[in-house]
Amino acid sequence: MGYLFKNISIITMDDERQPVIISDLLIEGSKISRIDTNIPKMAHKVIEGKNLLVMPGFINTHTHVSMSLLRGYGDDLELFEWLSSRIWPIEAKLTKNDVYVGAKLGIAEMLLSGTTTFLDMYQDMEMVGKASQEIGIRCHLSRGTIYTGIENKDNEALKQLEELIDKFHDYDEGRIKVLAGPHAIYTNNTEFLKAQLEIAKRRNIGVNIHVSETKKENEDAILSLGKTPIAYLDEIGLLDAPYVVAAHMIYLNKEDQKIVKNKKIGIAHNPKSNLKLGSGIANVQKYISDGIKVGIGTDGAASNNNLDMLSELQYASLLQKGLNLDATSLNAYETLKMATIEGAKVLNISDRVGMLKEGYDADLIMFDLNQPHYYPIENSHISKIVYSGKSSDIIMTMVKGKTLMVNRELKTIDLDKTYNEVSEIIERVHKEND
Repeated sequence: MGYLFKNISIITMDDERQPVIISDLLIEGSKISRIDTNIPKMAHKVIEGKNLLVMPGFINTHTHVSMSLLRGYGDDLELFEWLSSRIWPIEAKLTKNDVYVGAKLGIAEMLLSGTTTFLDMYQDMEMVGKASQEIGIRCHLSRGTIYTGIENKDNEALKQLEELIDKFHDYDEGRIKVLAGPHAIYTNNTEFLKAQLEIAKRRNIGVNIHVSETKKENEDAILSLGKTPIAYLDEIGLLDAPYVVAAHMIYLNKEDQKIVKNKKIGIAHNPKSNLKLGSGIANVQKYISDGIKVGIGTDGAASNNNLDMLSELQYASLLQKGLNLDATSLNAYETLKMATIEGAKVLNISDRVGMLKEGYDADLIMFDLNQPHYYPIENSHISKIVYSGKSSDIIMTMVKGKTLMVNRELKTIDLDKTYNEVSEIIERVHKEND
């Protein structure tokens, strides 16, 4: 039995349609089969659309989802101190099961706030894959890789990437995909980056990497390599991977932007995390105006401190207006595109998700507009979602036609059990630190 939404407001994100339509939308199996008026009810579950709105689910292009366990652990520190003194030491104490539980907690938060797809980088990524398999969310996995100089450990990291590809890549008709995940240029040497590039090319997968996140990173690269991080990655060939997702990209000069555009690199913009870590603000309006693909990410819950894409949208738009002293910068529709169809382009999946279109996978979310902050309700749906919306207004999250959250209730996660598991983990880790 499929779903039939009747006379519902729809933001399709399909430029071949009006930005907002009132129509019927039919889902059969995992696909959107028809968007039209007066679709017969037949044997479908019917949802009457008064004061409701559906749109594509949010695509979170940069996360470390299991870091939900570390929320609030290293607040008010700049990036390199945060990593070295707080995050990396405690991550070394996390077990595989800890990563699995952290993934469940983070995915629960994302489903409740309308995320249907996320790109993740972390350790023990098979556990994030396991959680995503069980829960039903769409995810892209990248094993965060740091060069140690210890040959057997570095070879094992490459082996684990190959095993991750074998186990998860293209699982469930592409619901789960795998990318190589070199953490950054300052945590990998040239040889190790090239080894991961070789795997990416041979296995036809993407590369996910942090790039130009701070001034220090850029200055150190120019001092040690004689060029910016992007110019260095271009020189060693890493940008010639099947596709590349570069997180942050705050400090790009004009030559960097030319490289990014010519190589068709996708950027994952993380405004709240960049603000909280004092890293800076990427001028993504300039990137977009230059034809560069830009999606939105939350980063991890230890540096944001949430995984709420709607909040991220609001920060993204308002920051660009203030940065450029221009109220027209990154308007509501452009911002919403970053979280949907542009995010899908960044992740190389815009042929199946990112818009509501016949033949596309049924990844969607539904808002209850019968809230004071949406009135008057008759107009400006897009700007109201971006500037007025709250994640608590989302009452359905669906992936491939399967409802994973309905009326604020998660259908595939035992949240109380997960809370108890998280408490046990934190109690154990704190004892180990004593």
